[in-house]
Amino acid sequence: MPPSFILRSDLMDTIKEKIFKKAEEFAKEMNLEIFDIKINKTKRKNRVEIIIDKLEKYVGIEDCRKFSVKIEPWFDEEDLFNGSYDLIVSSPGLDRPLRGINDYKRFKGKLAKFYFIEKVGNKTSLIAFIEDILDDELLLKTKNNKKYNIKIKNIKNSNLEIDF
Repeated sequence: MPPSFILRSDLMDTIKEKIFKKAEEFAKEMNLEIFDIKINKTKRKNRVEIIIDKLEKYVGIEDCRKFSVKIEPWFDEEDLFNGSYDLIVSSPGLDRPLRGINDYKRFKGKLAKFYFIEKVGNKTSLIAFIEDILDDELLLKTKNNKKYNIKIKNIKNSNLEIDF
């Protein structure tokens, strides 16, 4: 790997950390939290996506608009990308990723899709409701009432499913 690539990657990490710190500050003021920050470079400009979240409710369009209005002047003042950039503020979405035990507790009773590291029975994935959170396991129940105890460490990734 050429040293210039490493330097560029390190520079982007530093910029991302700086954005995260400021975004987190603004988010706290607005009773929000930062779910993720993504930076993508195109030939013409950088694209920054800040994904915001709320603990007690879902994020709405108005939350995204207010956050964008609040943070955009800081981006302009800091000029992190030496010129133009696109700023996108969004929510994790209705099919949001679940990132560990706190999310499992928060979305107890909700339908989710789970992908496993090692097969559970003959399954590599499962769509089920989060029934309960035990010490190191989730109790899941499918729509046809079949129950599964799944070790949390066997979950590769998971996300909410839209339940119609």
